[in-house]
Amino acid sequence: MARHALLAVGLALLCSHEASANPIAKRAVVNADTSLTLLYQNNLNISDDANHVGTILLDGATPGGPPEAACASLGEKLLPQATLEAHEADFARMLGYVSLAGRAAAEQAYVVEGGLAVSSAARNGSGPSVRMGTAARTGGDALPVLCTQSNNKYTPSNVTASEASKLAISAAGNTYVGFRDQKSFRFLGIRYAEPPKRWEYATTYSGTGQTLQATNYGPQCLQGGGGSEDCLFLNIQTPYLPRAGSTKDLRPVHFWIHGGGFTGGASSDPGADGGQLASREDIVQVSINYRLSTLGFLAVPGTNITGNYGIADQSLALDVRPSLNATG
Repeated sequence: MARHALLAVGLALLCSHEASANPIAKRAVVNADTSLTLLYQNNLNISDDANHVGTILLDGATPGGPPEAACASLGEKLLPQATLEAHEADFARMLGYVSLAGRAAAEQAYVVEGGLAVSSAARNGSGPSVRMGTAARTGGDALPVLCTQSNNKYTPSNVTASEASKLAISAAGNTYVGFRDQKSFRFLGIRYAEPPKRWEYATTYSGTGQTLQATNYGPQCLQGGGGSEDCLFLNIQTPYLPRAGSTKDLRPVHFWIHGGGFTGGASSDPGADGGQLASREDIVQVSINYRLSTLGFLAVPGTNITGNYGIADQSLALDVRPSLNATG
């Protein structure tokens, strides 16, 4: 079930319940010329987070313009040499992993503030290392870029979208506005089905050509504690955003279906936030809502009310992926 599903497929589902306002519509699309990878040396110790920093890796920023401008489009700047040196062990491990995963050369130069940083992956039993290069970059360099990552919010209680953390991406014929926290890119409240009709099976959402907001969870499905019948939304948390139209280096997907005995629960449950998992395991976390209780499971013999609408919602969220795979 969803083994080795691809991020581009997940992003093809990015259809929010609310179109964005004009200021968001004008936001620059950050993955037009480059992929974005949020690197963070995640040791799963939240109390230790203050001792670590992350970086945003851009793989194609320099050919299309100055790397400083590429970082500035994210509200960031080139990674300072002092930051790299102060967290040398973290950067050696993070960049060593990128190389060992086959996404960079065994010895790879990156553009940073004031020159180049050179990462060497572990070979022959030696550990990974990172150092400042001796040569300054030239205008003809086509090198990956390391930007700062200033957002240090992570826990579900304090992660909210701010103007500084928002970013827009292009995927599947739409522009989607999500945001980043300390450890992942987040796209929330993504409509995966048309608003469902009562006791009818849902159909795939088909909206295109829109700029859509994906910074807040959609409403939970109707249950004892409230909710809405228009509730078929999903959420994506990922450390990687591919370049628009690219299928390179796509990550596996962990598809999470909330519990609750088919009578309660929601994909927005803070206890099941997927940011830690996405960051630590370098995967995509997808969580969904589905119809519950009577609206999700009522069956009346001899009528068209045949039941299992909630299970069909889950299946739709999974089965919609193959048909969208070709669009990326």
